[in-house]
Amino acid sequence: MNSATGTGRPRRTQGAKVARITAGTTAAVSSLLLALLLPTPPELLEAIRAENRASDAFSFAWALTAIPVAGLFHTPLALARRARIGTGWALIAGYWLYVALMAALAWQVQGFFPASDAPGKNGGLFGAAILIVLGVPLFVVGSGGVFRETRDDGEGTISTQVRDQLTAVTVLCCTFIGMVAGLASGYAFIFPRDGFPAVFLPGGALWSLLAGAAVGNLLGALLPRPADSRRTMTDHARSFARTSASLLACCLCLSQLGWFLPAWAVALVGVPAPLVLFVLAGRDERLGRWVEYRQIKVPKGALY
Repeated sequence: MNSATGTGRPRRTQGAKVARITAGTTAAVSSLLLALLLPTPPELLEAIRAENRASDAFSFAWALTAIPVAGLFHTPLALARRARIGTGWALIAGYWLYVALMAALAWQVQGFFPASDAPGKNGGLFGAAILIVLGVPLFVVGSGGVFRETRDDGEGTISTQVRDQLTAVTVLCCTFIGMVAGLASGYAFIFPRDGFPAVFLPGGALWSLLAGAAVGNLLGALLPRPADSRRTMTDHARSFARTSASLLACCLCLSQLGWFLPAWAVALVGVPAPLVLFVLAGRDERLGRWVEYRQIKVPKGALY
């Protein structure tokens, strides 16, 4: 009898995982078709075409459709495993509002990104940025991770699970938004123009990613949590902020080589510089106080 129970539980777990993956995939395909078939007001359609924003607008339309559709597909599965339906839909509403806010913001900030007719047609950076920023809430809802249940296997209470998920989503979203902002500002850097490789990749991605992680950890620390956990997140935020500021200062200093060197020569120096800075920080105690390698961590199992 015990052996049957021991073999049955993994099978049920595997079956539940397959069901959730199937529900998420079906929701993604269904929402894609809905986004294609939903009528668009002519005035809005003309504005989108005039701004050459069709792909960006469709990405947000699909995301705004996919979140509630995924919630509908996962609700029966959540009922079967006795998860908290009301809590799940409250989280879905919050993530939907986040995507809507990002849609409104994206319409205003595209001017900071390279134009689609720029040399090398680098306007695709904006479309990629949208997918990066929207990836976290889409994954959480599409995986059914918004529907949590109380278990006796150490996962904690519902309030703890929801707090951990909100913390993980906040940290990751801020990190990705920071990285996108850093890449955009690095590519548009003009003081001097030939110095932009030093503040674009990997420098621009690194300092801005860590700056976003610092903001995310600070926001996460504001959520109700034990004092020791709040202290740990605050310490992480300070470390990320110091490292981010050091990397930015390094990139800005190296970019000044662009006043008398061509862009390719600045890239030869600027691209490996942030990595060299981490190596030197590991050998020098004073520099190590400002440049510290620390992983961006989120609560285990919070997103799925």
